[in-house]
Amino acid sequence: MDIEGIISWVLSHPQTYPGLHLSPQPRSNPANKPLEPNSQLQIIWKATIEYIHENLLQGKGVNVAGFGAFTFDIETDQPRIGNINPVQGEIQDQRLERKHLHKNRPVFIPDSGLEYFLQRYHRKDQVNKPASQRSVYQKGFQMIFCNPVPIAQACSLDKNVIRDAHKALFAAVKDLTKVGRTLHIQFNFAVVVISNMSLQVQFNKSFGSKVNDKGYETKMRRSDDPCAKFWTTTGEEKWKSSALSRLYGSPDHRNVSQMNEKTLALKILSLDLASTFKPSR
Repeated sequence: MDIEGIISWVLSHPQTYPGLHLSPQPRSNPANKPLEPNSQLQIIWKATIEYIHENLLQGKGVNVAGFGAFTFDIETDQPRIGNINPVQGEIQDQRLERKHLHKNRPVFIPDSGLEYFLQRYHRKDQVNKPASQRSVYQKGFQMIFCNPVPIAQACSLDKNVIRDAHKALFAAVKDLTKVGRTLHIQFNFAVVVISNMSLQVQFNKSFGSKVNDKGYETKMRRSDDPCAKFWTTTGEEKWKSSALSRLYGSPDHRNVSQMNEKTLALKILSLDLASTFKPSR
């Protein structure tokens, strides 16, 4: 069962998974019209996996409540001390290669609620951390929670709709795991397979190469970014640079208003035609 099957399962059991996602919700952008529940959940899921993928590429782990956390297991090499030889190529590339000390292994840490139903899961620690660090925010690298606000902004929906949708989808994953269903949950960068009450996660090779590239090292070190850039960059600039801002295009307001006028005129015309009758002789 893929994500389309999980969405159909949620919509076919409204009493088990109540929330705002069960009915068409008004859009924050007036140019966008409300969608039927299935399409509404589809765009929420697409924006969610894009949000997780983007944060992972920025060097941050993401914890999805009720499902699990995507993060990295990091191994650090010794500093590479050596002379830079200009004959071997670009000096800047050699500097980046010398500073590239971290080996990142992408991992998925299942939520404790989901892991409870994975009776055949090996339950080994995906991230090597001290036993005192029990919270997933302590285990993962630069771990953040899955924020529904940017996802809602990308979908032009209220953030409460996103919260209800996430709660319902991941609750359905637990229930389907409990009854022994096989789930193939596809992300942009990985696929999560739940089969026979066990869990396997396969990350794309291209994604593994990106998070181990020498240029990725600068995203892991916060000291490389100037402090002035952090304080002078506005939220609007950050949003424009995000892939979520370009995920769904917005229709032109003028075209929408013209279509509304045509629809209203057609409605009035249909009422006029329905009110006509053939005079009796």
